Amino acid sequence: MQGFQGQKVTRSLVPRSLVSNIAVLAVGIGLFAWSFNLIKTKFTSVVSRDAVINGVLIDVKTPSEGVVTQLSPDTGNAVSKSQVIAVLKNERVSQLQIEQITTKLKQQQSELKNARVTLNALLALMGTVKQDKVNQVRLENQQSQQSIQQVESDLQAALSRYRLAEVNYNRTKLLATQGALPMANLDTATLEMQERAAQVKSLQASLLESRTRSNAASLSLSLDKTRSNYDPSIRQQELQLQITNQQNQVRMLEEGIASTSSELKQANLDLQRQKSVIVKVPTGGVIWKMNAQNGKLLEKGESVGQVLDCSRRWIDVFVDEQSLSELQPGTPATVELYGAQKNSYSQTLHGKISLVRSGVGRLTAGEEVAIPINANLARNTQVRVELNANTKKENSKFCYVGYTGKVTFQING
Repeated sequence: MQGFQGQKVTRSLVPRSLVSNIAVLAVGIGLFAWSFNLIKTKFTSVVSRDAVINGVLIDVKTPSEGVVTQLSPDTGNAVSKSQVIAVLKNERVSQLQIEQITTKLKQQQSELKNARVTLNALLALMGTVKQDKVNQVRLENQQSQQSIQQVESDLQAALSRYRLAEVNYNRTKLLATQGALPMANLDTATLEMQERAAQVKSLQASLLESRTRSNAASLSLSLDKTRSNYDPSIRQQELQLQITNQQNQVRMLEEGIASTSSELKQANLDLQRQKSVIVKVPTGGVIWKMNAQNGKLLEKGESVGQVLDCSRRWIDVFVDEQSLSELQPGTPATVELYGAQKNSYSQTLHGKISLVRSGVGRLTAGEEVAIPINANLARNTQVRVELNANTKKENSKFCYVGYTGKVTFQING
C-alpha cells in the first residue's frame, strides 16, 4: 500500500513541473517585453509629470435690456452655434426708453422755439441796421454837398475880395510911385492883397477836401474816423454772421427733432409689438455656467452665461527640464486622462505642442531681481499642447476641461 502511494506521488510531480516551467517562461517573456517597451519609451518619447486640460470660455451677453422669460439649456448641455439660450421681454425697458425719448424731444422743441425767437430778433435788428446805413449814407452825402456849396460860396466871396485888393494895390502902387501917396499905403495894400490870395488858396483846398469827402460818403467810407461796432456797415456784417450761425442752429435743431420723432415712433411700435430679445450663443460648445434666472432683469451687455468652446482647448503640461531639448513646437502628443471612465469610446486625446516655456516657479520674466532657488524645487518646463477636435460625446463631460492626465510626446529615438 505504501509503495503504491509513493508511486502515485512520483507520477503526479511530472505535470506540475511542466506547468511551472511554462509559467516561468511566460513571466520571463512578459518581463522582457515590459523591459523592451520601457527602454523603447525611454528613448522614443517624453512623459509628463503633470498635465491639466483648459479651454476657452465665452461670455454670452444680452444685446439689450429685458426680463428673462425663458432659459433653454442647463449647465453641461451641448449647444450649437446660433442656438437660442435665453428669451427676454423688454416691455418695461421700452416704456422707460419712450419716456426718455419724449423728454429729449420736448427739450429739443423748446430749444428750437428759443432759437427761432432769437433769429427773428436778429432779422428785425438787421432791418433796422440796413435802414440806418441807408440813412447814414444819405445824410453824409447831403452834408457833403452842403459843405461843398458852403466852401464854393466862401471861395467866390474870397475871390471877389482878392480882386478888389488887387485893384487897390495897383492903384496905390501907381500913386505911390508918382508921390501922391506915401509908401506906407503901398505896403498896406500889398499885405491886404497877399492875405486875400491866401484865403483863396485855403478855400480852394477846403473845396477839394469837401469833394473828396463827398466821394467817400457815396462809397460808404469815412475819412475822419475808424469804423467801430456803432458803424452801421460793420454792425450789418456782424449781424449777418450772427444770423447765419443762428440759422444753422435752427436747422440742426429741426433735423434733431425729426430724428428724435422717428426714434419715438419706432419705440412706440416696438412697445406695441412687445418685441422679445433673443439671446444666441456665438459658437458651439457646452454650457459651462448660467448666470441668469427666470424673472431677472438684465441690463444691456450683462452676462447670461458662459459657453465652453470645445474646439479651442489646450493642455498645460509640465515635464522635466532635461527633456527640453527633445521638445519643440509641432511635436505630436498623446493624452491619457486619469479621471475619464473607461467605456466603449476612446479616452485618448491627441494634439501638438504650440508653446514651450522654461523657468516655471524660478523666474519672473522682465524683472532684474533674481528669485532665490530652492534646491529641492523641481526643474520643470511648461509645455502647451493644442488639442485636436474630438467626438461630440465629450460634451457630456464638459469636454474634459479640468481633467488631469499623462501626456506622452513622440520623439525620434
